Amino acid sequence: MRYRLLDPRLSLAFDLYDPCELAADIGTDHAYLPAALLQRGRCQRMILTDISPGALANARFEIVRLRLSSRVDLRLGDGLEPLSESCGCISVMGMGGRTIQSILTAGQSRLQGASLILSAHTDWHLIRRAVLDIGYHLDREEPCFAAGRYYLVLRARPGLEPLSEQEIRTGGPLFRSASPLLPGFLSRRREVLSFQLKGLLSASVPDQPLIRQVQEDLALYDRFLGS
Repeated sequence: MRYRLLDPRLSLAFDLYDPCELAADIGTDHAYLPAALLQRGRCQRMILTDISPGALANARFEIVRLRLSSRVDLRLGDGLEPLSESCGCISVMGMGGRTIQSILTAGQSRLQGASLILSAHTDWHLIRRAVLDIGYHLDREEPCFAAGRYYLVLRARPGLEPLSEQEIRTGGPLFRSASPLLPGFLSRRREVLSFQLKGLLSASVPDQPLIRQVQEDLALYDRFLGS
């Protein structure tokens, strides 16, 4: 059976995944990432969960099609609730940052020291804050470009390493990334902040503390980009 070609976001998640005996993919949907991890030997067994019966049916179809059923446990449930075993690595991807924040904080007792692969469509700062709240730290933040937009894939490990408030907003390990996509990602973030600043400055009652915060973050991007 030929391997499915992963999109850039899932390919990056694959590269950041720790090799392990047992892993879990939360909100698995079509199970493309878990299937690749199993087929290519990165993980030996996986638990796949989803809150949606339809999504879990999609995952089952893919797993059966690839003849991986003996290595997969499919579980219906919310967030980390279906997990009881100790996993080497757990991925939570394809959701909003607020949803991932809730999953991590509500289910932190079920992590049991697993490394985490995290990727949200929005609100990356909420994920960074959640990682700190559960006693983890980020050791990688890597940008990718897929389907016409930028994404971040983050890896977290146990052990607290504090981030400043600005690092929570803009990134910690992100600025150490060697990815050739980093300048483009940061330029896009700068565009978004510049647009936000224009709105703040034109408000009938300007929010001065927020204006200063946005200006500080823009200055950080400018320094990094050499603007």
